[in-house]
Amino acid sequence: MTRSDTVRALVLLAGAPLTLAATACSAPPDRVPAPAPAAVRTDALDLPAETRARLADAEQSLVRDCMNRQGFSFFYAPADPAGLRAEAAAQNENLTLDDVARARREGFGPAGDSPAQPASRAEQKEREYLAGLSSQRRDAWGKALLGPDGQRRITVDVPGVGAMKHPTAGCLAKARTELFGDYEKWIRADTFVNTRFRPVDKEVEESTEYKEATARWSACVRAREGGHRFATPDDARARASSLPRDQAIALAVTTAECDRQVGRSKTHRSLYEQATRHWIDRHRTEAADFRRLNAEAAARLTTATAGPGALSSRPARTSTSTASRART
Repeated sequence: MTRSDTVRALVLLAGAPLTLAATACSAPPDRVPAPAPAAVRTDALDLPAETRARLADAEQSLVRDCMNRQGFSFFYAPADPAGLRAEAAAQNENLTLDDVARARREGFGPAGDSPAQPASRAEQKEREYLAGLSSQRRDAWGKALLGPDGQRRITVDVPGVGAMKHPTAGCLAKARTELFGDYEKWIRADTFVNTRFRPVDKEVEESTEYKEATARWSACVRAREGGHRFATPDDARARASSLPRDQAIALAVTTAECDRQVGRSKTHRSLYEQATRHWIDRHRTEAADFRRLNAEAAARLTTATAGPGALSSRPARTSTSTASRART
């Protein structure tokens, strides 16, 4: 992986331009009140696509401006809310394997090992730009973005995932500090929230109810014409990948009908919600900080569109600056 590719993984909110002119000074907006940790709902952990796009746009605009001030170019493509919604739907597809209409239209959908999407125009321009720099300038570009070697790093220990380290210097750290305020608190909350899927999935998959529902589904599929012997939907998907399209569609419909008949996905959704609530109970501070800090940043962006300088005029926190995470 090149340094450029690494940066793309680190700038994970993924986004585009929302110009935040840093000229005039104005008073920062009132702080959005922090919700009581117990009040954080499971749906509060999934930001609306429009909010994600605006935060991503603002972050990368700030990174670009910081890099430009240091004599470097930085390229990015606009965040697309529709694309983010589609991405979220794809991530939640395993919760809706009882969608018979979708199975008739799409079968099992794209395979998990589908080819990666081609590089965007912004990524191509960045690669061309970096290829045109001397090795010394490329190294300086990377350090301007992610900070120098030997810097202090923020370590976030996530149970069940491991330790994730984030730099505290460079334009990405500065941009995120300016956007989110208490960046060290934000990166901890953001890292926890965006790695919650592994422990949540593990709790669901280890539950008796999930195993029993999957066994009922397996028995239903086996009793259908063809007598397919699949222990899990993943087995059926793998089989479908080797079939002609019409047969793959037919298999997807059979498995979806059985799923609906025995209530497998309905059970899965209920258990997933329950496991997410358990996760929030274990990590109330991180869940509440995630909601609050993103809401405050979004509110500042709304003010910034009405008058320049609202974001940059907010007093900087002295507790931190930091950067980057790669989603697990």
